[in-house]
Amino acid sequence: MHDLKYLWTCLSLYFFVGSVQASCLIDLAHLSANYVYLSNNNGVYDIQRSDIVEIGRTVYLLCNVGLLPTAFQCQFNSVFSPALGSPACAPPDPVVINVQDTSCPFPSTTFAVGFNFNGRFMELYRNCFDVSSLAFQHSIYKAYRYVNNAQRINAQWKSDQISGQFDNAYERRTTQACLSTTLGAGQPQCKFDRGHMTPASAFISTALKKSTFRYLNAIPQYQGVNRGKWKAVETWVNNMVRGLYDNPTINNVQIPRTYNVLKVCIGALGVHRLKHNTNNNMMPIYLLNNNQIPVPEWMYKIVSHLSGDKWVMLSYNHVDSPSQQALNQICQAIPCHPGLNLNTRAGGHTVCCQPNTFITNNAPHLTGVC
Repeated sequence: MHDLKYLWTCLSLYFFVGSVQASCLIDLAHLSANYVYLSNNNGVYDIQRSDIVEIGRTVYLLCNVGLLPTAFQCQFNSVFSPALGSPACAPPDPVVINVQDTSCPFPSTTFAVGFNFNGRFMELYRNCFDVSSLAFQHSIYKAYRYVNNAQRINAQWKSDQISGQFDNAYERRTTQACLSTTLGAGQPQCKFDRGHMTPASAFISTALKKSTFRYLNAIPQYQGVNRGKWKAVETWVNNMVRGLYDNPTINNVQIPRTYNVLKVCIGALGVHRLKHNTNNNMMPIYLLNNNQIPVPEWMYKIVSHLSGDKWVMLSYNHVDSPSQQALNQICQAIPCHPGLNLNTRAGGHTVCCQPNTFITNNAPHLTGVC
């Protein structure tokens, strides 16, 4: 039985590597060069979300003045013809539009982020956001298989004319002043990041990564959480779509799976509370006007595959661990995927939940969506 498992694993890796070799790869230099590549399927252009281009397929460069006339086709020798060059092609700016989405309950609004071309909007991700309270609700995107991924960038955050006060509210000095007013004293451990919900790492190129730096895609997230276990979950999703966990073993039987496209839904739950310094009351924490930009108590990721495989990861937005009672109220804990290592990073207590129960109890509006 062990030999059969070993043989199956070897064959799976062989076919995966072979399939990549039988394709063309957009190299790391071009992914980092701030280009937006498009694909064309039966005359319909869309964003090229993977660096893997099948033989016979063609990619195009979208510039701020339109489509570059040169088309780059993947040849049978796994080389683009003509070769990918470095033309003067500044990409267009991402745009944000309002879309109808029943998974985003009133009074929140769904904002889709992407690019316009040829009379068509090409979506990268969409977020449900409450404009009145400046509160993120959830985000939805698809992760595609890749080999190369440009390094993370530090881009300017965009407010999309929703509010001009985001930048100041997230400043360390302003945050500490806010907490001192709310709690009667400063909280030195309260260092909040602008935590990406759809992460920059979900997209392979610099130009696409820039689209994620928007305040409608952020929450106030404890620094130790954002860079701790929440980051570990993000890395696990990327490893899934890279193929590190294809053909999983379930109940001692290896199941043929290729996790080359995953749907990812990220959400926030509740409002974080901290104890007042003098009266010990638990106070809800907001970064602005005591009722806007709430600090969420929990964050979750729902990751699903067309096969029906689904995972839910729940993280506590605090450097300390939640009470078991609070955790049990929203999560029926189950063993995590064996590839998800939650033991190497300290911040952000994280557990895996039974997916259907979690969605039904905490995010019923996402039933059938995620």
